Amino acid sequence: MAWRELVDQGINPFTDFSSIMFVGFPQDRIIQSVFKGEVDAATVRAETLVRLIEAGRFKRRDFRILNRQHIPGHPFPASTRLYPEWPMATLKHTPRQLASEVTQALLSMPPNHPAAIASRTAGWTIPLDYSPVTELMQVLQIGPYDVLRQASIKYLLQRYLPWIISAAAGLVFLILLIGYISRTNQRLKETEQQLREEINQHEKARKQLAAYRDNLEAQVIERTEDLHTTNLALEKSRIALQELVSITSAPGLTHEHKIQRLLETGCAYYGLPVAVLASTQDKHKNMCKISGDASLIPRVKGPLNQRCVSQILQQNGEPLDIPDIRAVLGDDSECLRYGWKNYLGTTVMVEGKICYTLEFVGTRVRQKYYSKWDLEILKVMAQWIGDEIERQLAIESQQRHQAELAHVSRMSTIGEMAASLAHELNQPLTGAINYSSACLRLLREGNPNSEKLTEGMERAVEGANLAASIIRQIREFVQKSDVGFCPVDVNHVIRSVNKLISYEAQRQSVLIDLQLAEFIPLVEGNMIQLEQVVLNLIRNAIDAMEVVDSQKRKIRIQSRQCDSQVVISVSDTGPGLVKSDLNRIFDTFYTTKEEGMGIGLSISRSIIESHNGVIHALPDAQLGCEFCIELPAVQAG
Repeated sequence: MAWRELVDQGINPFTDFSSIMFVGFPQDRIIQSVFKGEVDAATVRAETLVRLIEAGRFKRRDFRILNRQHIPGHPFPASTRLYPEWPMATLKHTPRQLASEVTQALLSMPPNHPAAIASRTAGWTIPLDYSPVTELMQVLQIGPYDVLRQASIKYLLQRYLPWIISAAAGLVFLILLIGYISRTNQRLKETEQQLREEINQHEKARKQLAAYRDNLEAQVIERTEDLHTTNLALEKSRIALQELVSITSAPGLTHEHKIQRLLETGCAYYGLPVAVLASTQDKHKNMCKISGDASLIPRVKGPLNQRCVSQILQQNGEPLDIPDIRAVLGDDSECLRYGWKNYLGTTVMVEGKICYTLEFVGTRVRQKYYSKWDLEILKVMAQWIGDEIERQLAIESQQRHQAELAHVSRMSTIGEMAASLAHELNQPLTGAINYSSACLRLLREGNPNSEKLTEGMERAVEGANLAASIIRQIREFVQKSDVGFCPVDVNHVIRSVNKLISYEAQRQSVLIDLQLAEFIPLVEGNMIQLEQVVLNLIRNAIDAMEVVDSQKRKIRIQSRQCDSQVVISVSDTGPGLVKSDLNRIFDTFYTTKEEGMGIGLSISRSIIESHNGVIHALPDAQLGCEFCIELPAVQAG
């Protein structure tokens, strides 16, 4: 709409302006950018500026309305023509009766109807004239009139390209047909000569056919044996590939078990007694997997034979097949010592680099080399082992990153609670100091009143113990590392967090109501991570109730069992969340706080999903907002 007005003034916004930004919603920040001088001018919906001025965020004199339109009956200042919007239309397959009922309901809806209030509409009327929209598209040559902006040659090509191609194809066909007829005439002349020659060759062929028929039976038998051998090799390869797929896709196998099973499958496929997966780089130096007869392997961590590995690296990681080691390596002392007679090896790529060797050795000389299919199976096995190692490295990296992120989040949480904790520590320490000073004063004055001295020292010890307890809770929350998953009592998690947050809750005049179910089943998880999630939800609830009267600030924390799930819910009496926030509240860097970072709930969702659970938020009809955590319960027995 603004583009249309600029065009009427002879301005092309895409060439005459130094830059154009499209920032989307909410449009409040567009007006904020004009107010701060970040842009020279901007276009927003007509009621947006009036709404912000009425809200007191800006003053009318802070802005100048360009190209102001005087539209009778329109309550808002405008710079463009008015255009109809928000239509209700039916699809072609919508039943006519349904369309009529919906139309009647909308037309009869009064402005004070709950549906009209909820949708912020003043009601519905008959369809308006949409010709201004059509005129706008025609002037700007957009939408269905975009074709008017195309260059004529390009448009013709796009419009008539099939006809042009057809005509060109027909012309080429005619040329080829003429050439074909000419060539046919020439070939007819040549055919006559060839027929005479073929008659002579036919007699020779008859004699050769008689000789070939004599050897045909032997050739058929030989070919049948080759096909049978090939089928057996293909079936063997199919079974091996099926086994590799079942190993790598098995959900219950650990990384170690998968590698071990892959090596065992290789030994079975190649009929060799031992297989070794060894690292070639320092960062993987502790990796050495063995399958088969360990007595055939030297007690060192690394490749079986450096000479063989060097040869593999020289041929860019291609498999090395040695049926007779003595014939290739000579009297290699290591081979003779362990009884190796044949060798098969290749490299394993991890993250684009050669990091491992996959080697097999046998105790008997082989009569022939492995087939190309066998070597391809070896490459596939090496690739799958590399993929499995990369996957494990990625999992370990993600776990380290999650642990670091969780620790940073805990440190940030403690930092935000520092003021409240300092206040709570100051009271018991001050009391301990005062009681100790009073006891010293009594002793210096020579007052032997042992009852007062005992009472004073007991109060000082109580204050010191209380301060030590607060410090111990903080240190446990900050320093405890993630030690993996184990059965966890969610009620214990909630009570631990309640102790840690109680000081800040008292300072903010927030009542925490624990409604914990008895005999609730355990969940499989990490206690520190679950404490972090519950603490984050409680602190968010405290922050949300800052605008609520201090007498009405209440947080309700519940635990209960629902079928095979353990549910933890945290609800508050704050202002709640709008529907748009509910859909995005767990997105990274999205926040409803003015000074929030938008990562707390994102981290919480990642932690709960790593526990095979779900976390969601919903507005509470009686309170403000409620967050629910659902975790699978540990099955009894």
